[in-house]
Amino acid sequence: MTPKTFYKTRSRDEIAAVAQAAGTTLANFQQIAIANGSCSKNLAHRLAVASNGEMSEMEILYPERFDDSGIELRKTS
Repeated sequence: MTPKTFYKTRSRDEIAAVAQAAGTTLANFQQIAIANGSCSKNLAHRLAVASNGEMSEMEILYPERFDDSGIELRKTS
C-alpha cells in the first residue's frame, strides 16, 4: 500500500510507531504520505521493513504508480 493509504487507514499511534522504527519522525512521514514529499531509497527501505511489508519500497518511492489497493497502474501511452 502507498504511504497515503497507510496514513489514512492507521491510527496516529501506529503511524508514529512505524516512523520511529524507521528512524524518522511522524512529521516527516506525514510529508511523504500527504504532501508527496520525497523519500530516499534508504528511508523507503526502512519504512517498508518497519511496516512489516504493508508498504513496499516501490509504493513508497513511486506512489503515483499504484492505486489504493496496491495494484500497479499501467500506463496507456
